Amino acid sequence: MNNKQFYKKLQEKLPHWKMQGWLDDVSAQSILNDAYSDANNSSSKSHKISLILGIMGVMLLAVGVISFIAANWQGMSKIMKLSLLFSSMTAAYLASVWALSEQKYPALGQAFLLLGVLLFGNNIMLIAQIYHIDSHYPNAILLWAAGALITALIMKSEVVLITSILLSVLWSGMEIFDFSRIHWQWLLFCSVCSVLTIRQGFHLAAHIMIVSFFVWLLFSFYSFARYTSVGYLVQTYLLSGVLIFMLAEMMRNRQYIRYFTELLSRYALIFSAVFLYVLSFPELDFDASFYSGYIADELYPQLNVVIIQLMLMGLFLVSSIRHFMANEKSQPIKWLSVLWSLFLVLCLLWNLFFYQEQQNIPVIIINVLLFLLVIGLIYSGLVEHKRFYVNLAFGLFTVTLLTRYFDTFWDLMDRSLFFIVGGLLLIIGGYWLEKKRRQLNRQSVSDMHQSIPFTGDHDGQ
Repeated sequence: MNNKQFYKKLQEKLPHWKMQGWLDDVSAQSILNDAYSDANNSSSKSHKISLILGIMGVMLLAVGVISFIAANWQGMSKIMKLSLLFSSMTAAYLASVWALSEQKYPALGQAFLLLGVLLFGNNIMLIAQIYHIDSHYPNAILLWAAGALITALIMKSEVVLITSILLSVLWSGMEIFDFSRIHWQWLLFCSVCSVLTIRQGFHLAAHIMIVSFFVWLLFSFYSFARYTSVGYLVQTYLLSGVLIFMLAEMMRNRQYIRYFTELLSRYALIFSAVFLYVLSFPELDFDASFYSGYIADELYPQLNVVIIQLMLMGLFLVSSIRHFMANEKSQPIKWLSVLWSLFLVLCLLWNLFFYQEQQNIPVIIINVLLFLLVIGLIYSGLVEHKRFYVNLAFGLFTVTLLTRYFDTFWDLMDRSLFFIVGGLLLIIGGYWLEKKRRQLNRQSVSDMHQSIPFTGDHDGQ
């Protein structure tokens, strides 16, 4: 008996059980709500499996169609080529409309929509080949991504929207790496995709959209890599991450975009933690060629790097002060958070202007700030009932501790003793960290349940 059949059986039995006095109305309704939730979850899983199988079938079908066209390409006239290209794409879209009408076969309909989008991109490339169109080649990917976005907008398809997002990242990557420039135009495309994602409540697309945004950041600032050192590049990434985190935190109380901003906050925190960890290495290179001024043709891009960092520092300080002053926390925690932000900015300024004079001080302070960040994440996770913060804190602490252990003790003891002591520390530390993590998670869940008042009325949501 599957979950839906069990739910129908319950609907038949519950009135009899209530007449016998075995259940009251509230308990019966609670049981029905729980069974209904299980039935929906089962249906959702079945839909996902059907969608995955459909997408796999569509990929094979697309490869087959493209292979057939390629094998017979030379022997066909232009009219035949165009007819074959447009008829195959039209057939895919008509099949999707048929499958999606009245929600007959929703998973199959989404798969056929994806097939239509893939054939649309194939048609763009082949038509350009037929008529020998020679233009700015990333525009072909832009046209493909725009067509997918329009399809997703009309048909409200999450699968096609994800395809459009990935194609747009490919388009922007081509513009950045092949033409060496920051491709600001992608942000317009990103904004349209984000609005559609939020309006339709697409959860997976929200993850893909936010990850794509941070990938675009990596691509964009990497275009400065040949003009500046790795250290300054890491600082730019770190400042971008913490600034985005602050902005997301300030907007998370808006109900309409709460899920999206919560995800953005999490990914920005991971992004910032990674680059703060990278900045904690003493071997990180901070080249002083900017101060010598002997590379005239590279002076302007280097100035851009410095100006961008200074602007990000200023925005980060202003937003952190506004966020922590408006947040409902105890006054000492507010000021400690602001001081943490201030010390971070001072260290980054030191690296920017005085790194050649003294290199050890900022590295020591960054490692202290990293440790304080771990404590702050654990505290925030317990206060705000966010298990993600606690898990991230323990992960960051473990990686940092292992890194500093290898940095510090490798040259100080015999290698066999090094591995023995290291193994014991890992076993003991891993056991202790996992034990503490579980305790904190249980305490967080327990506190959250205690904060929710019990009511006898259940709405089933």
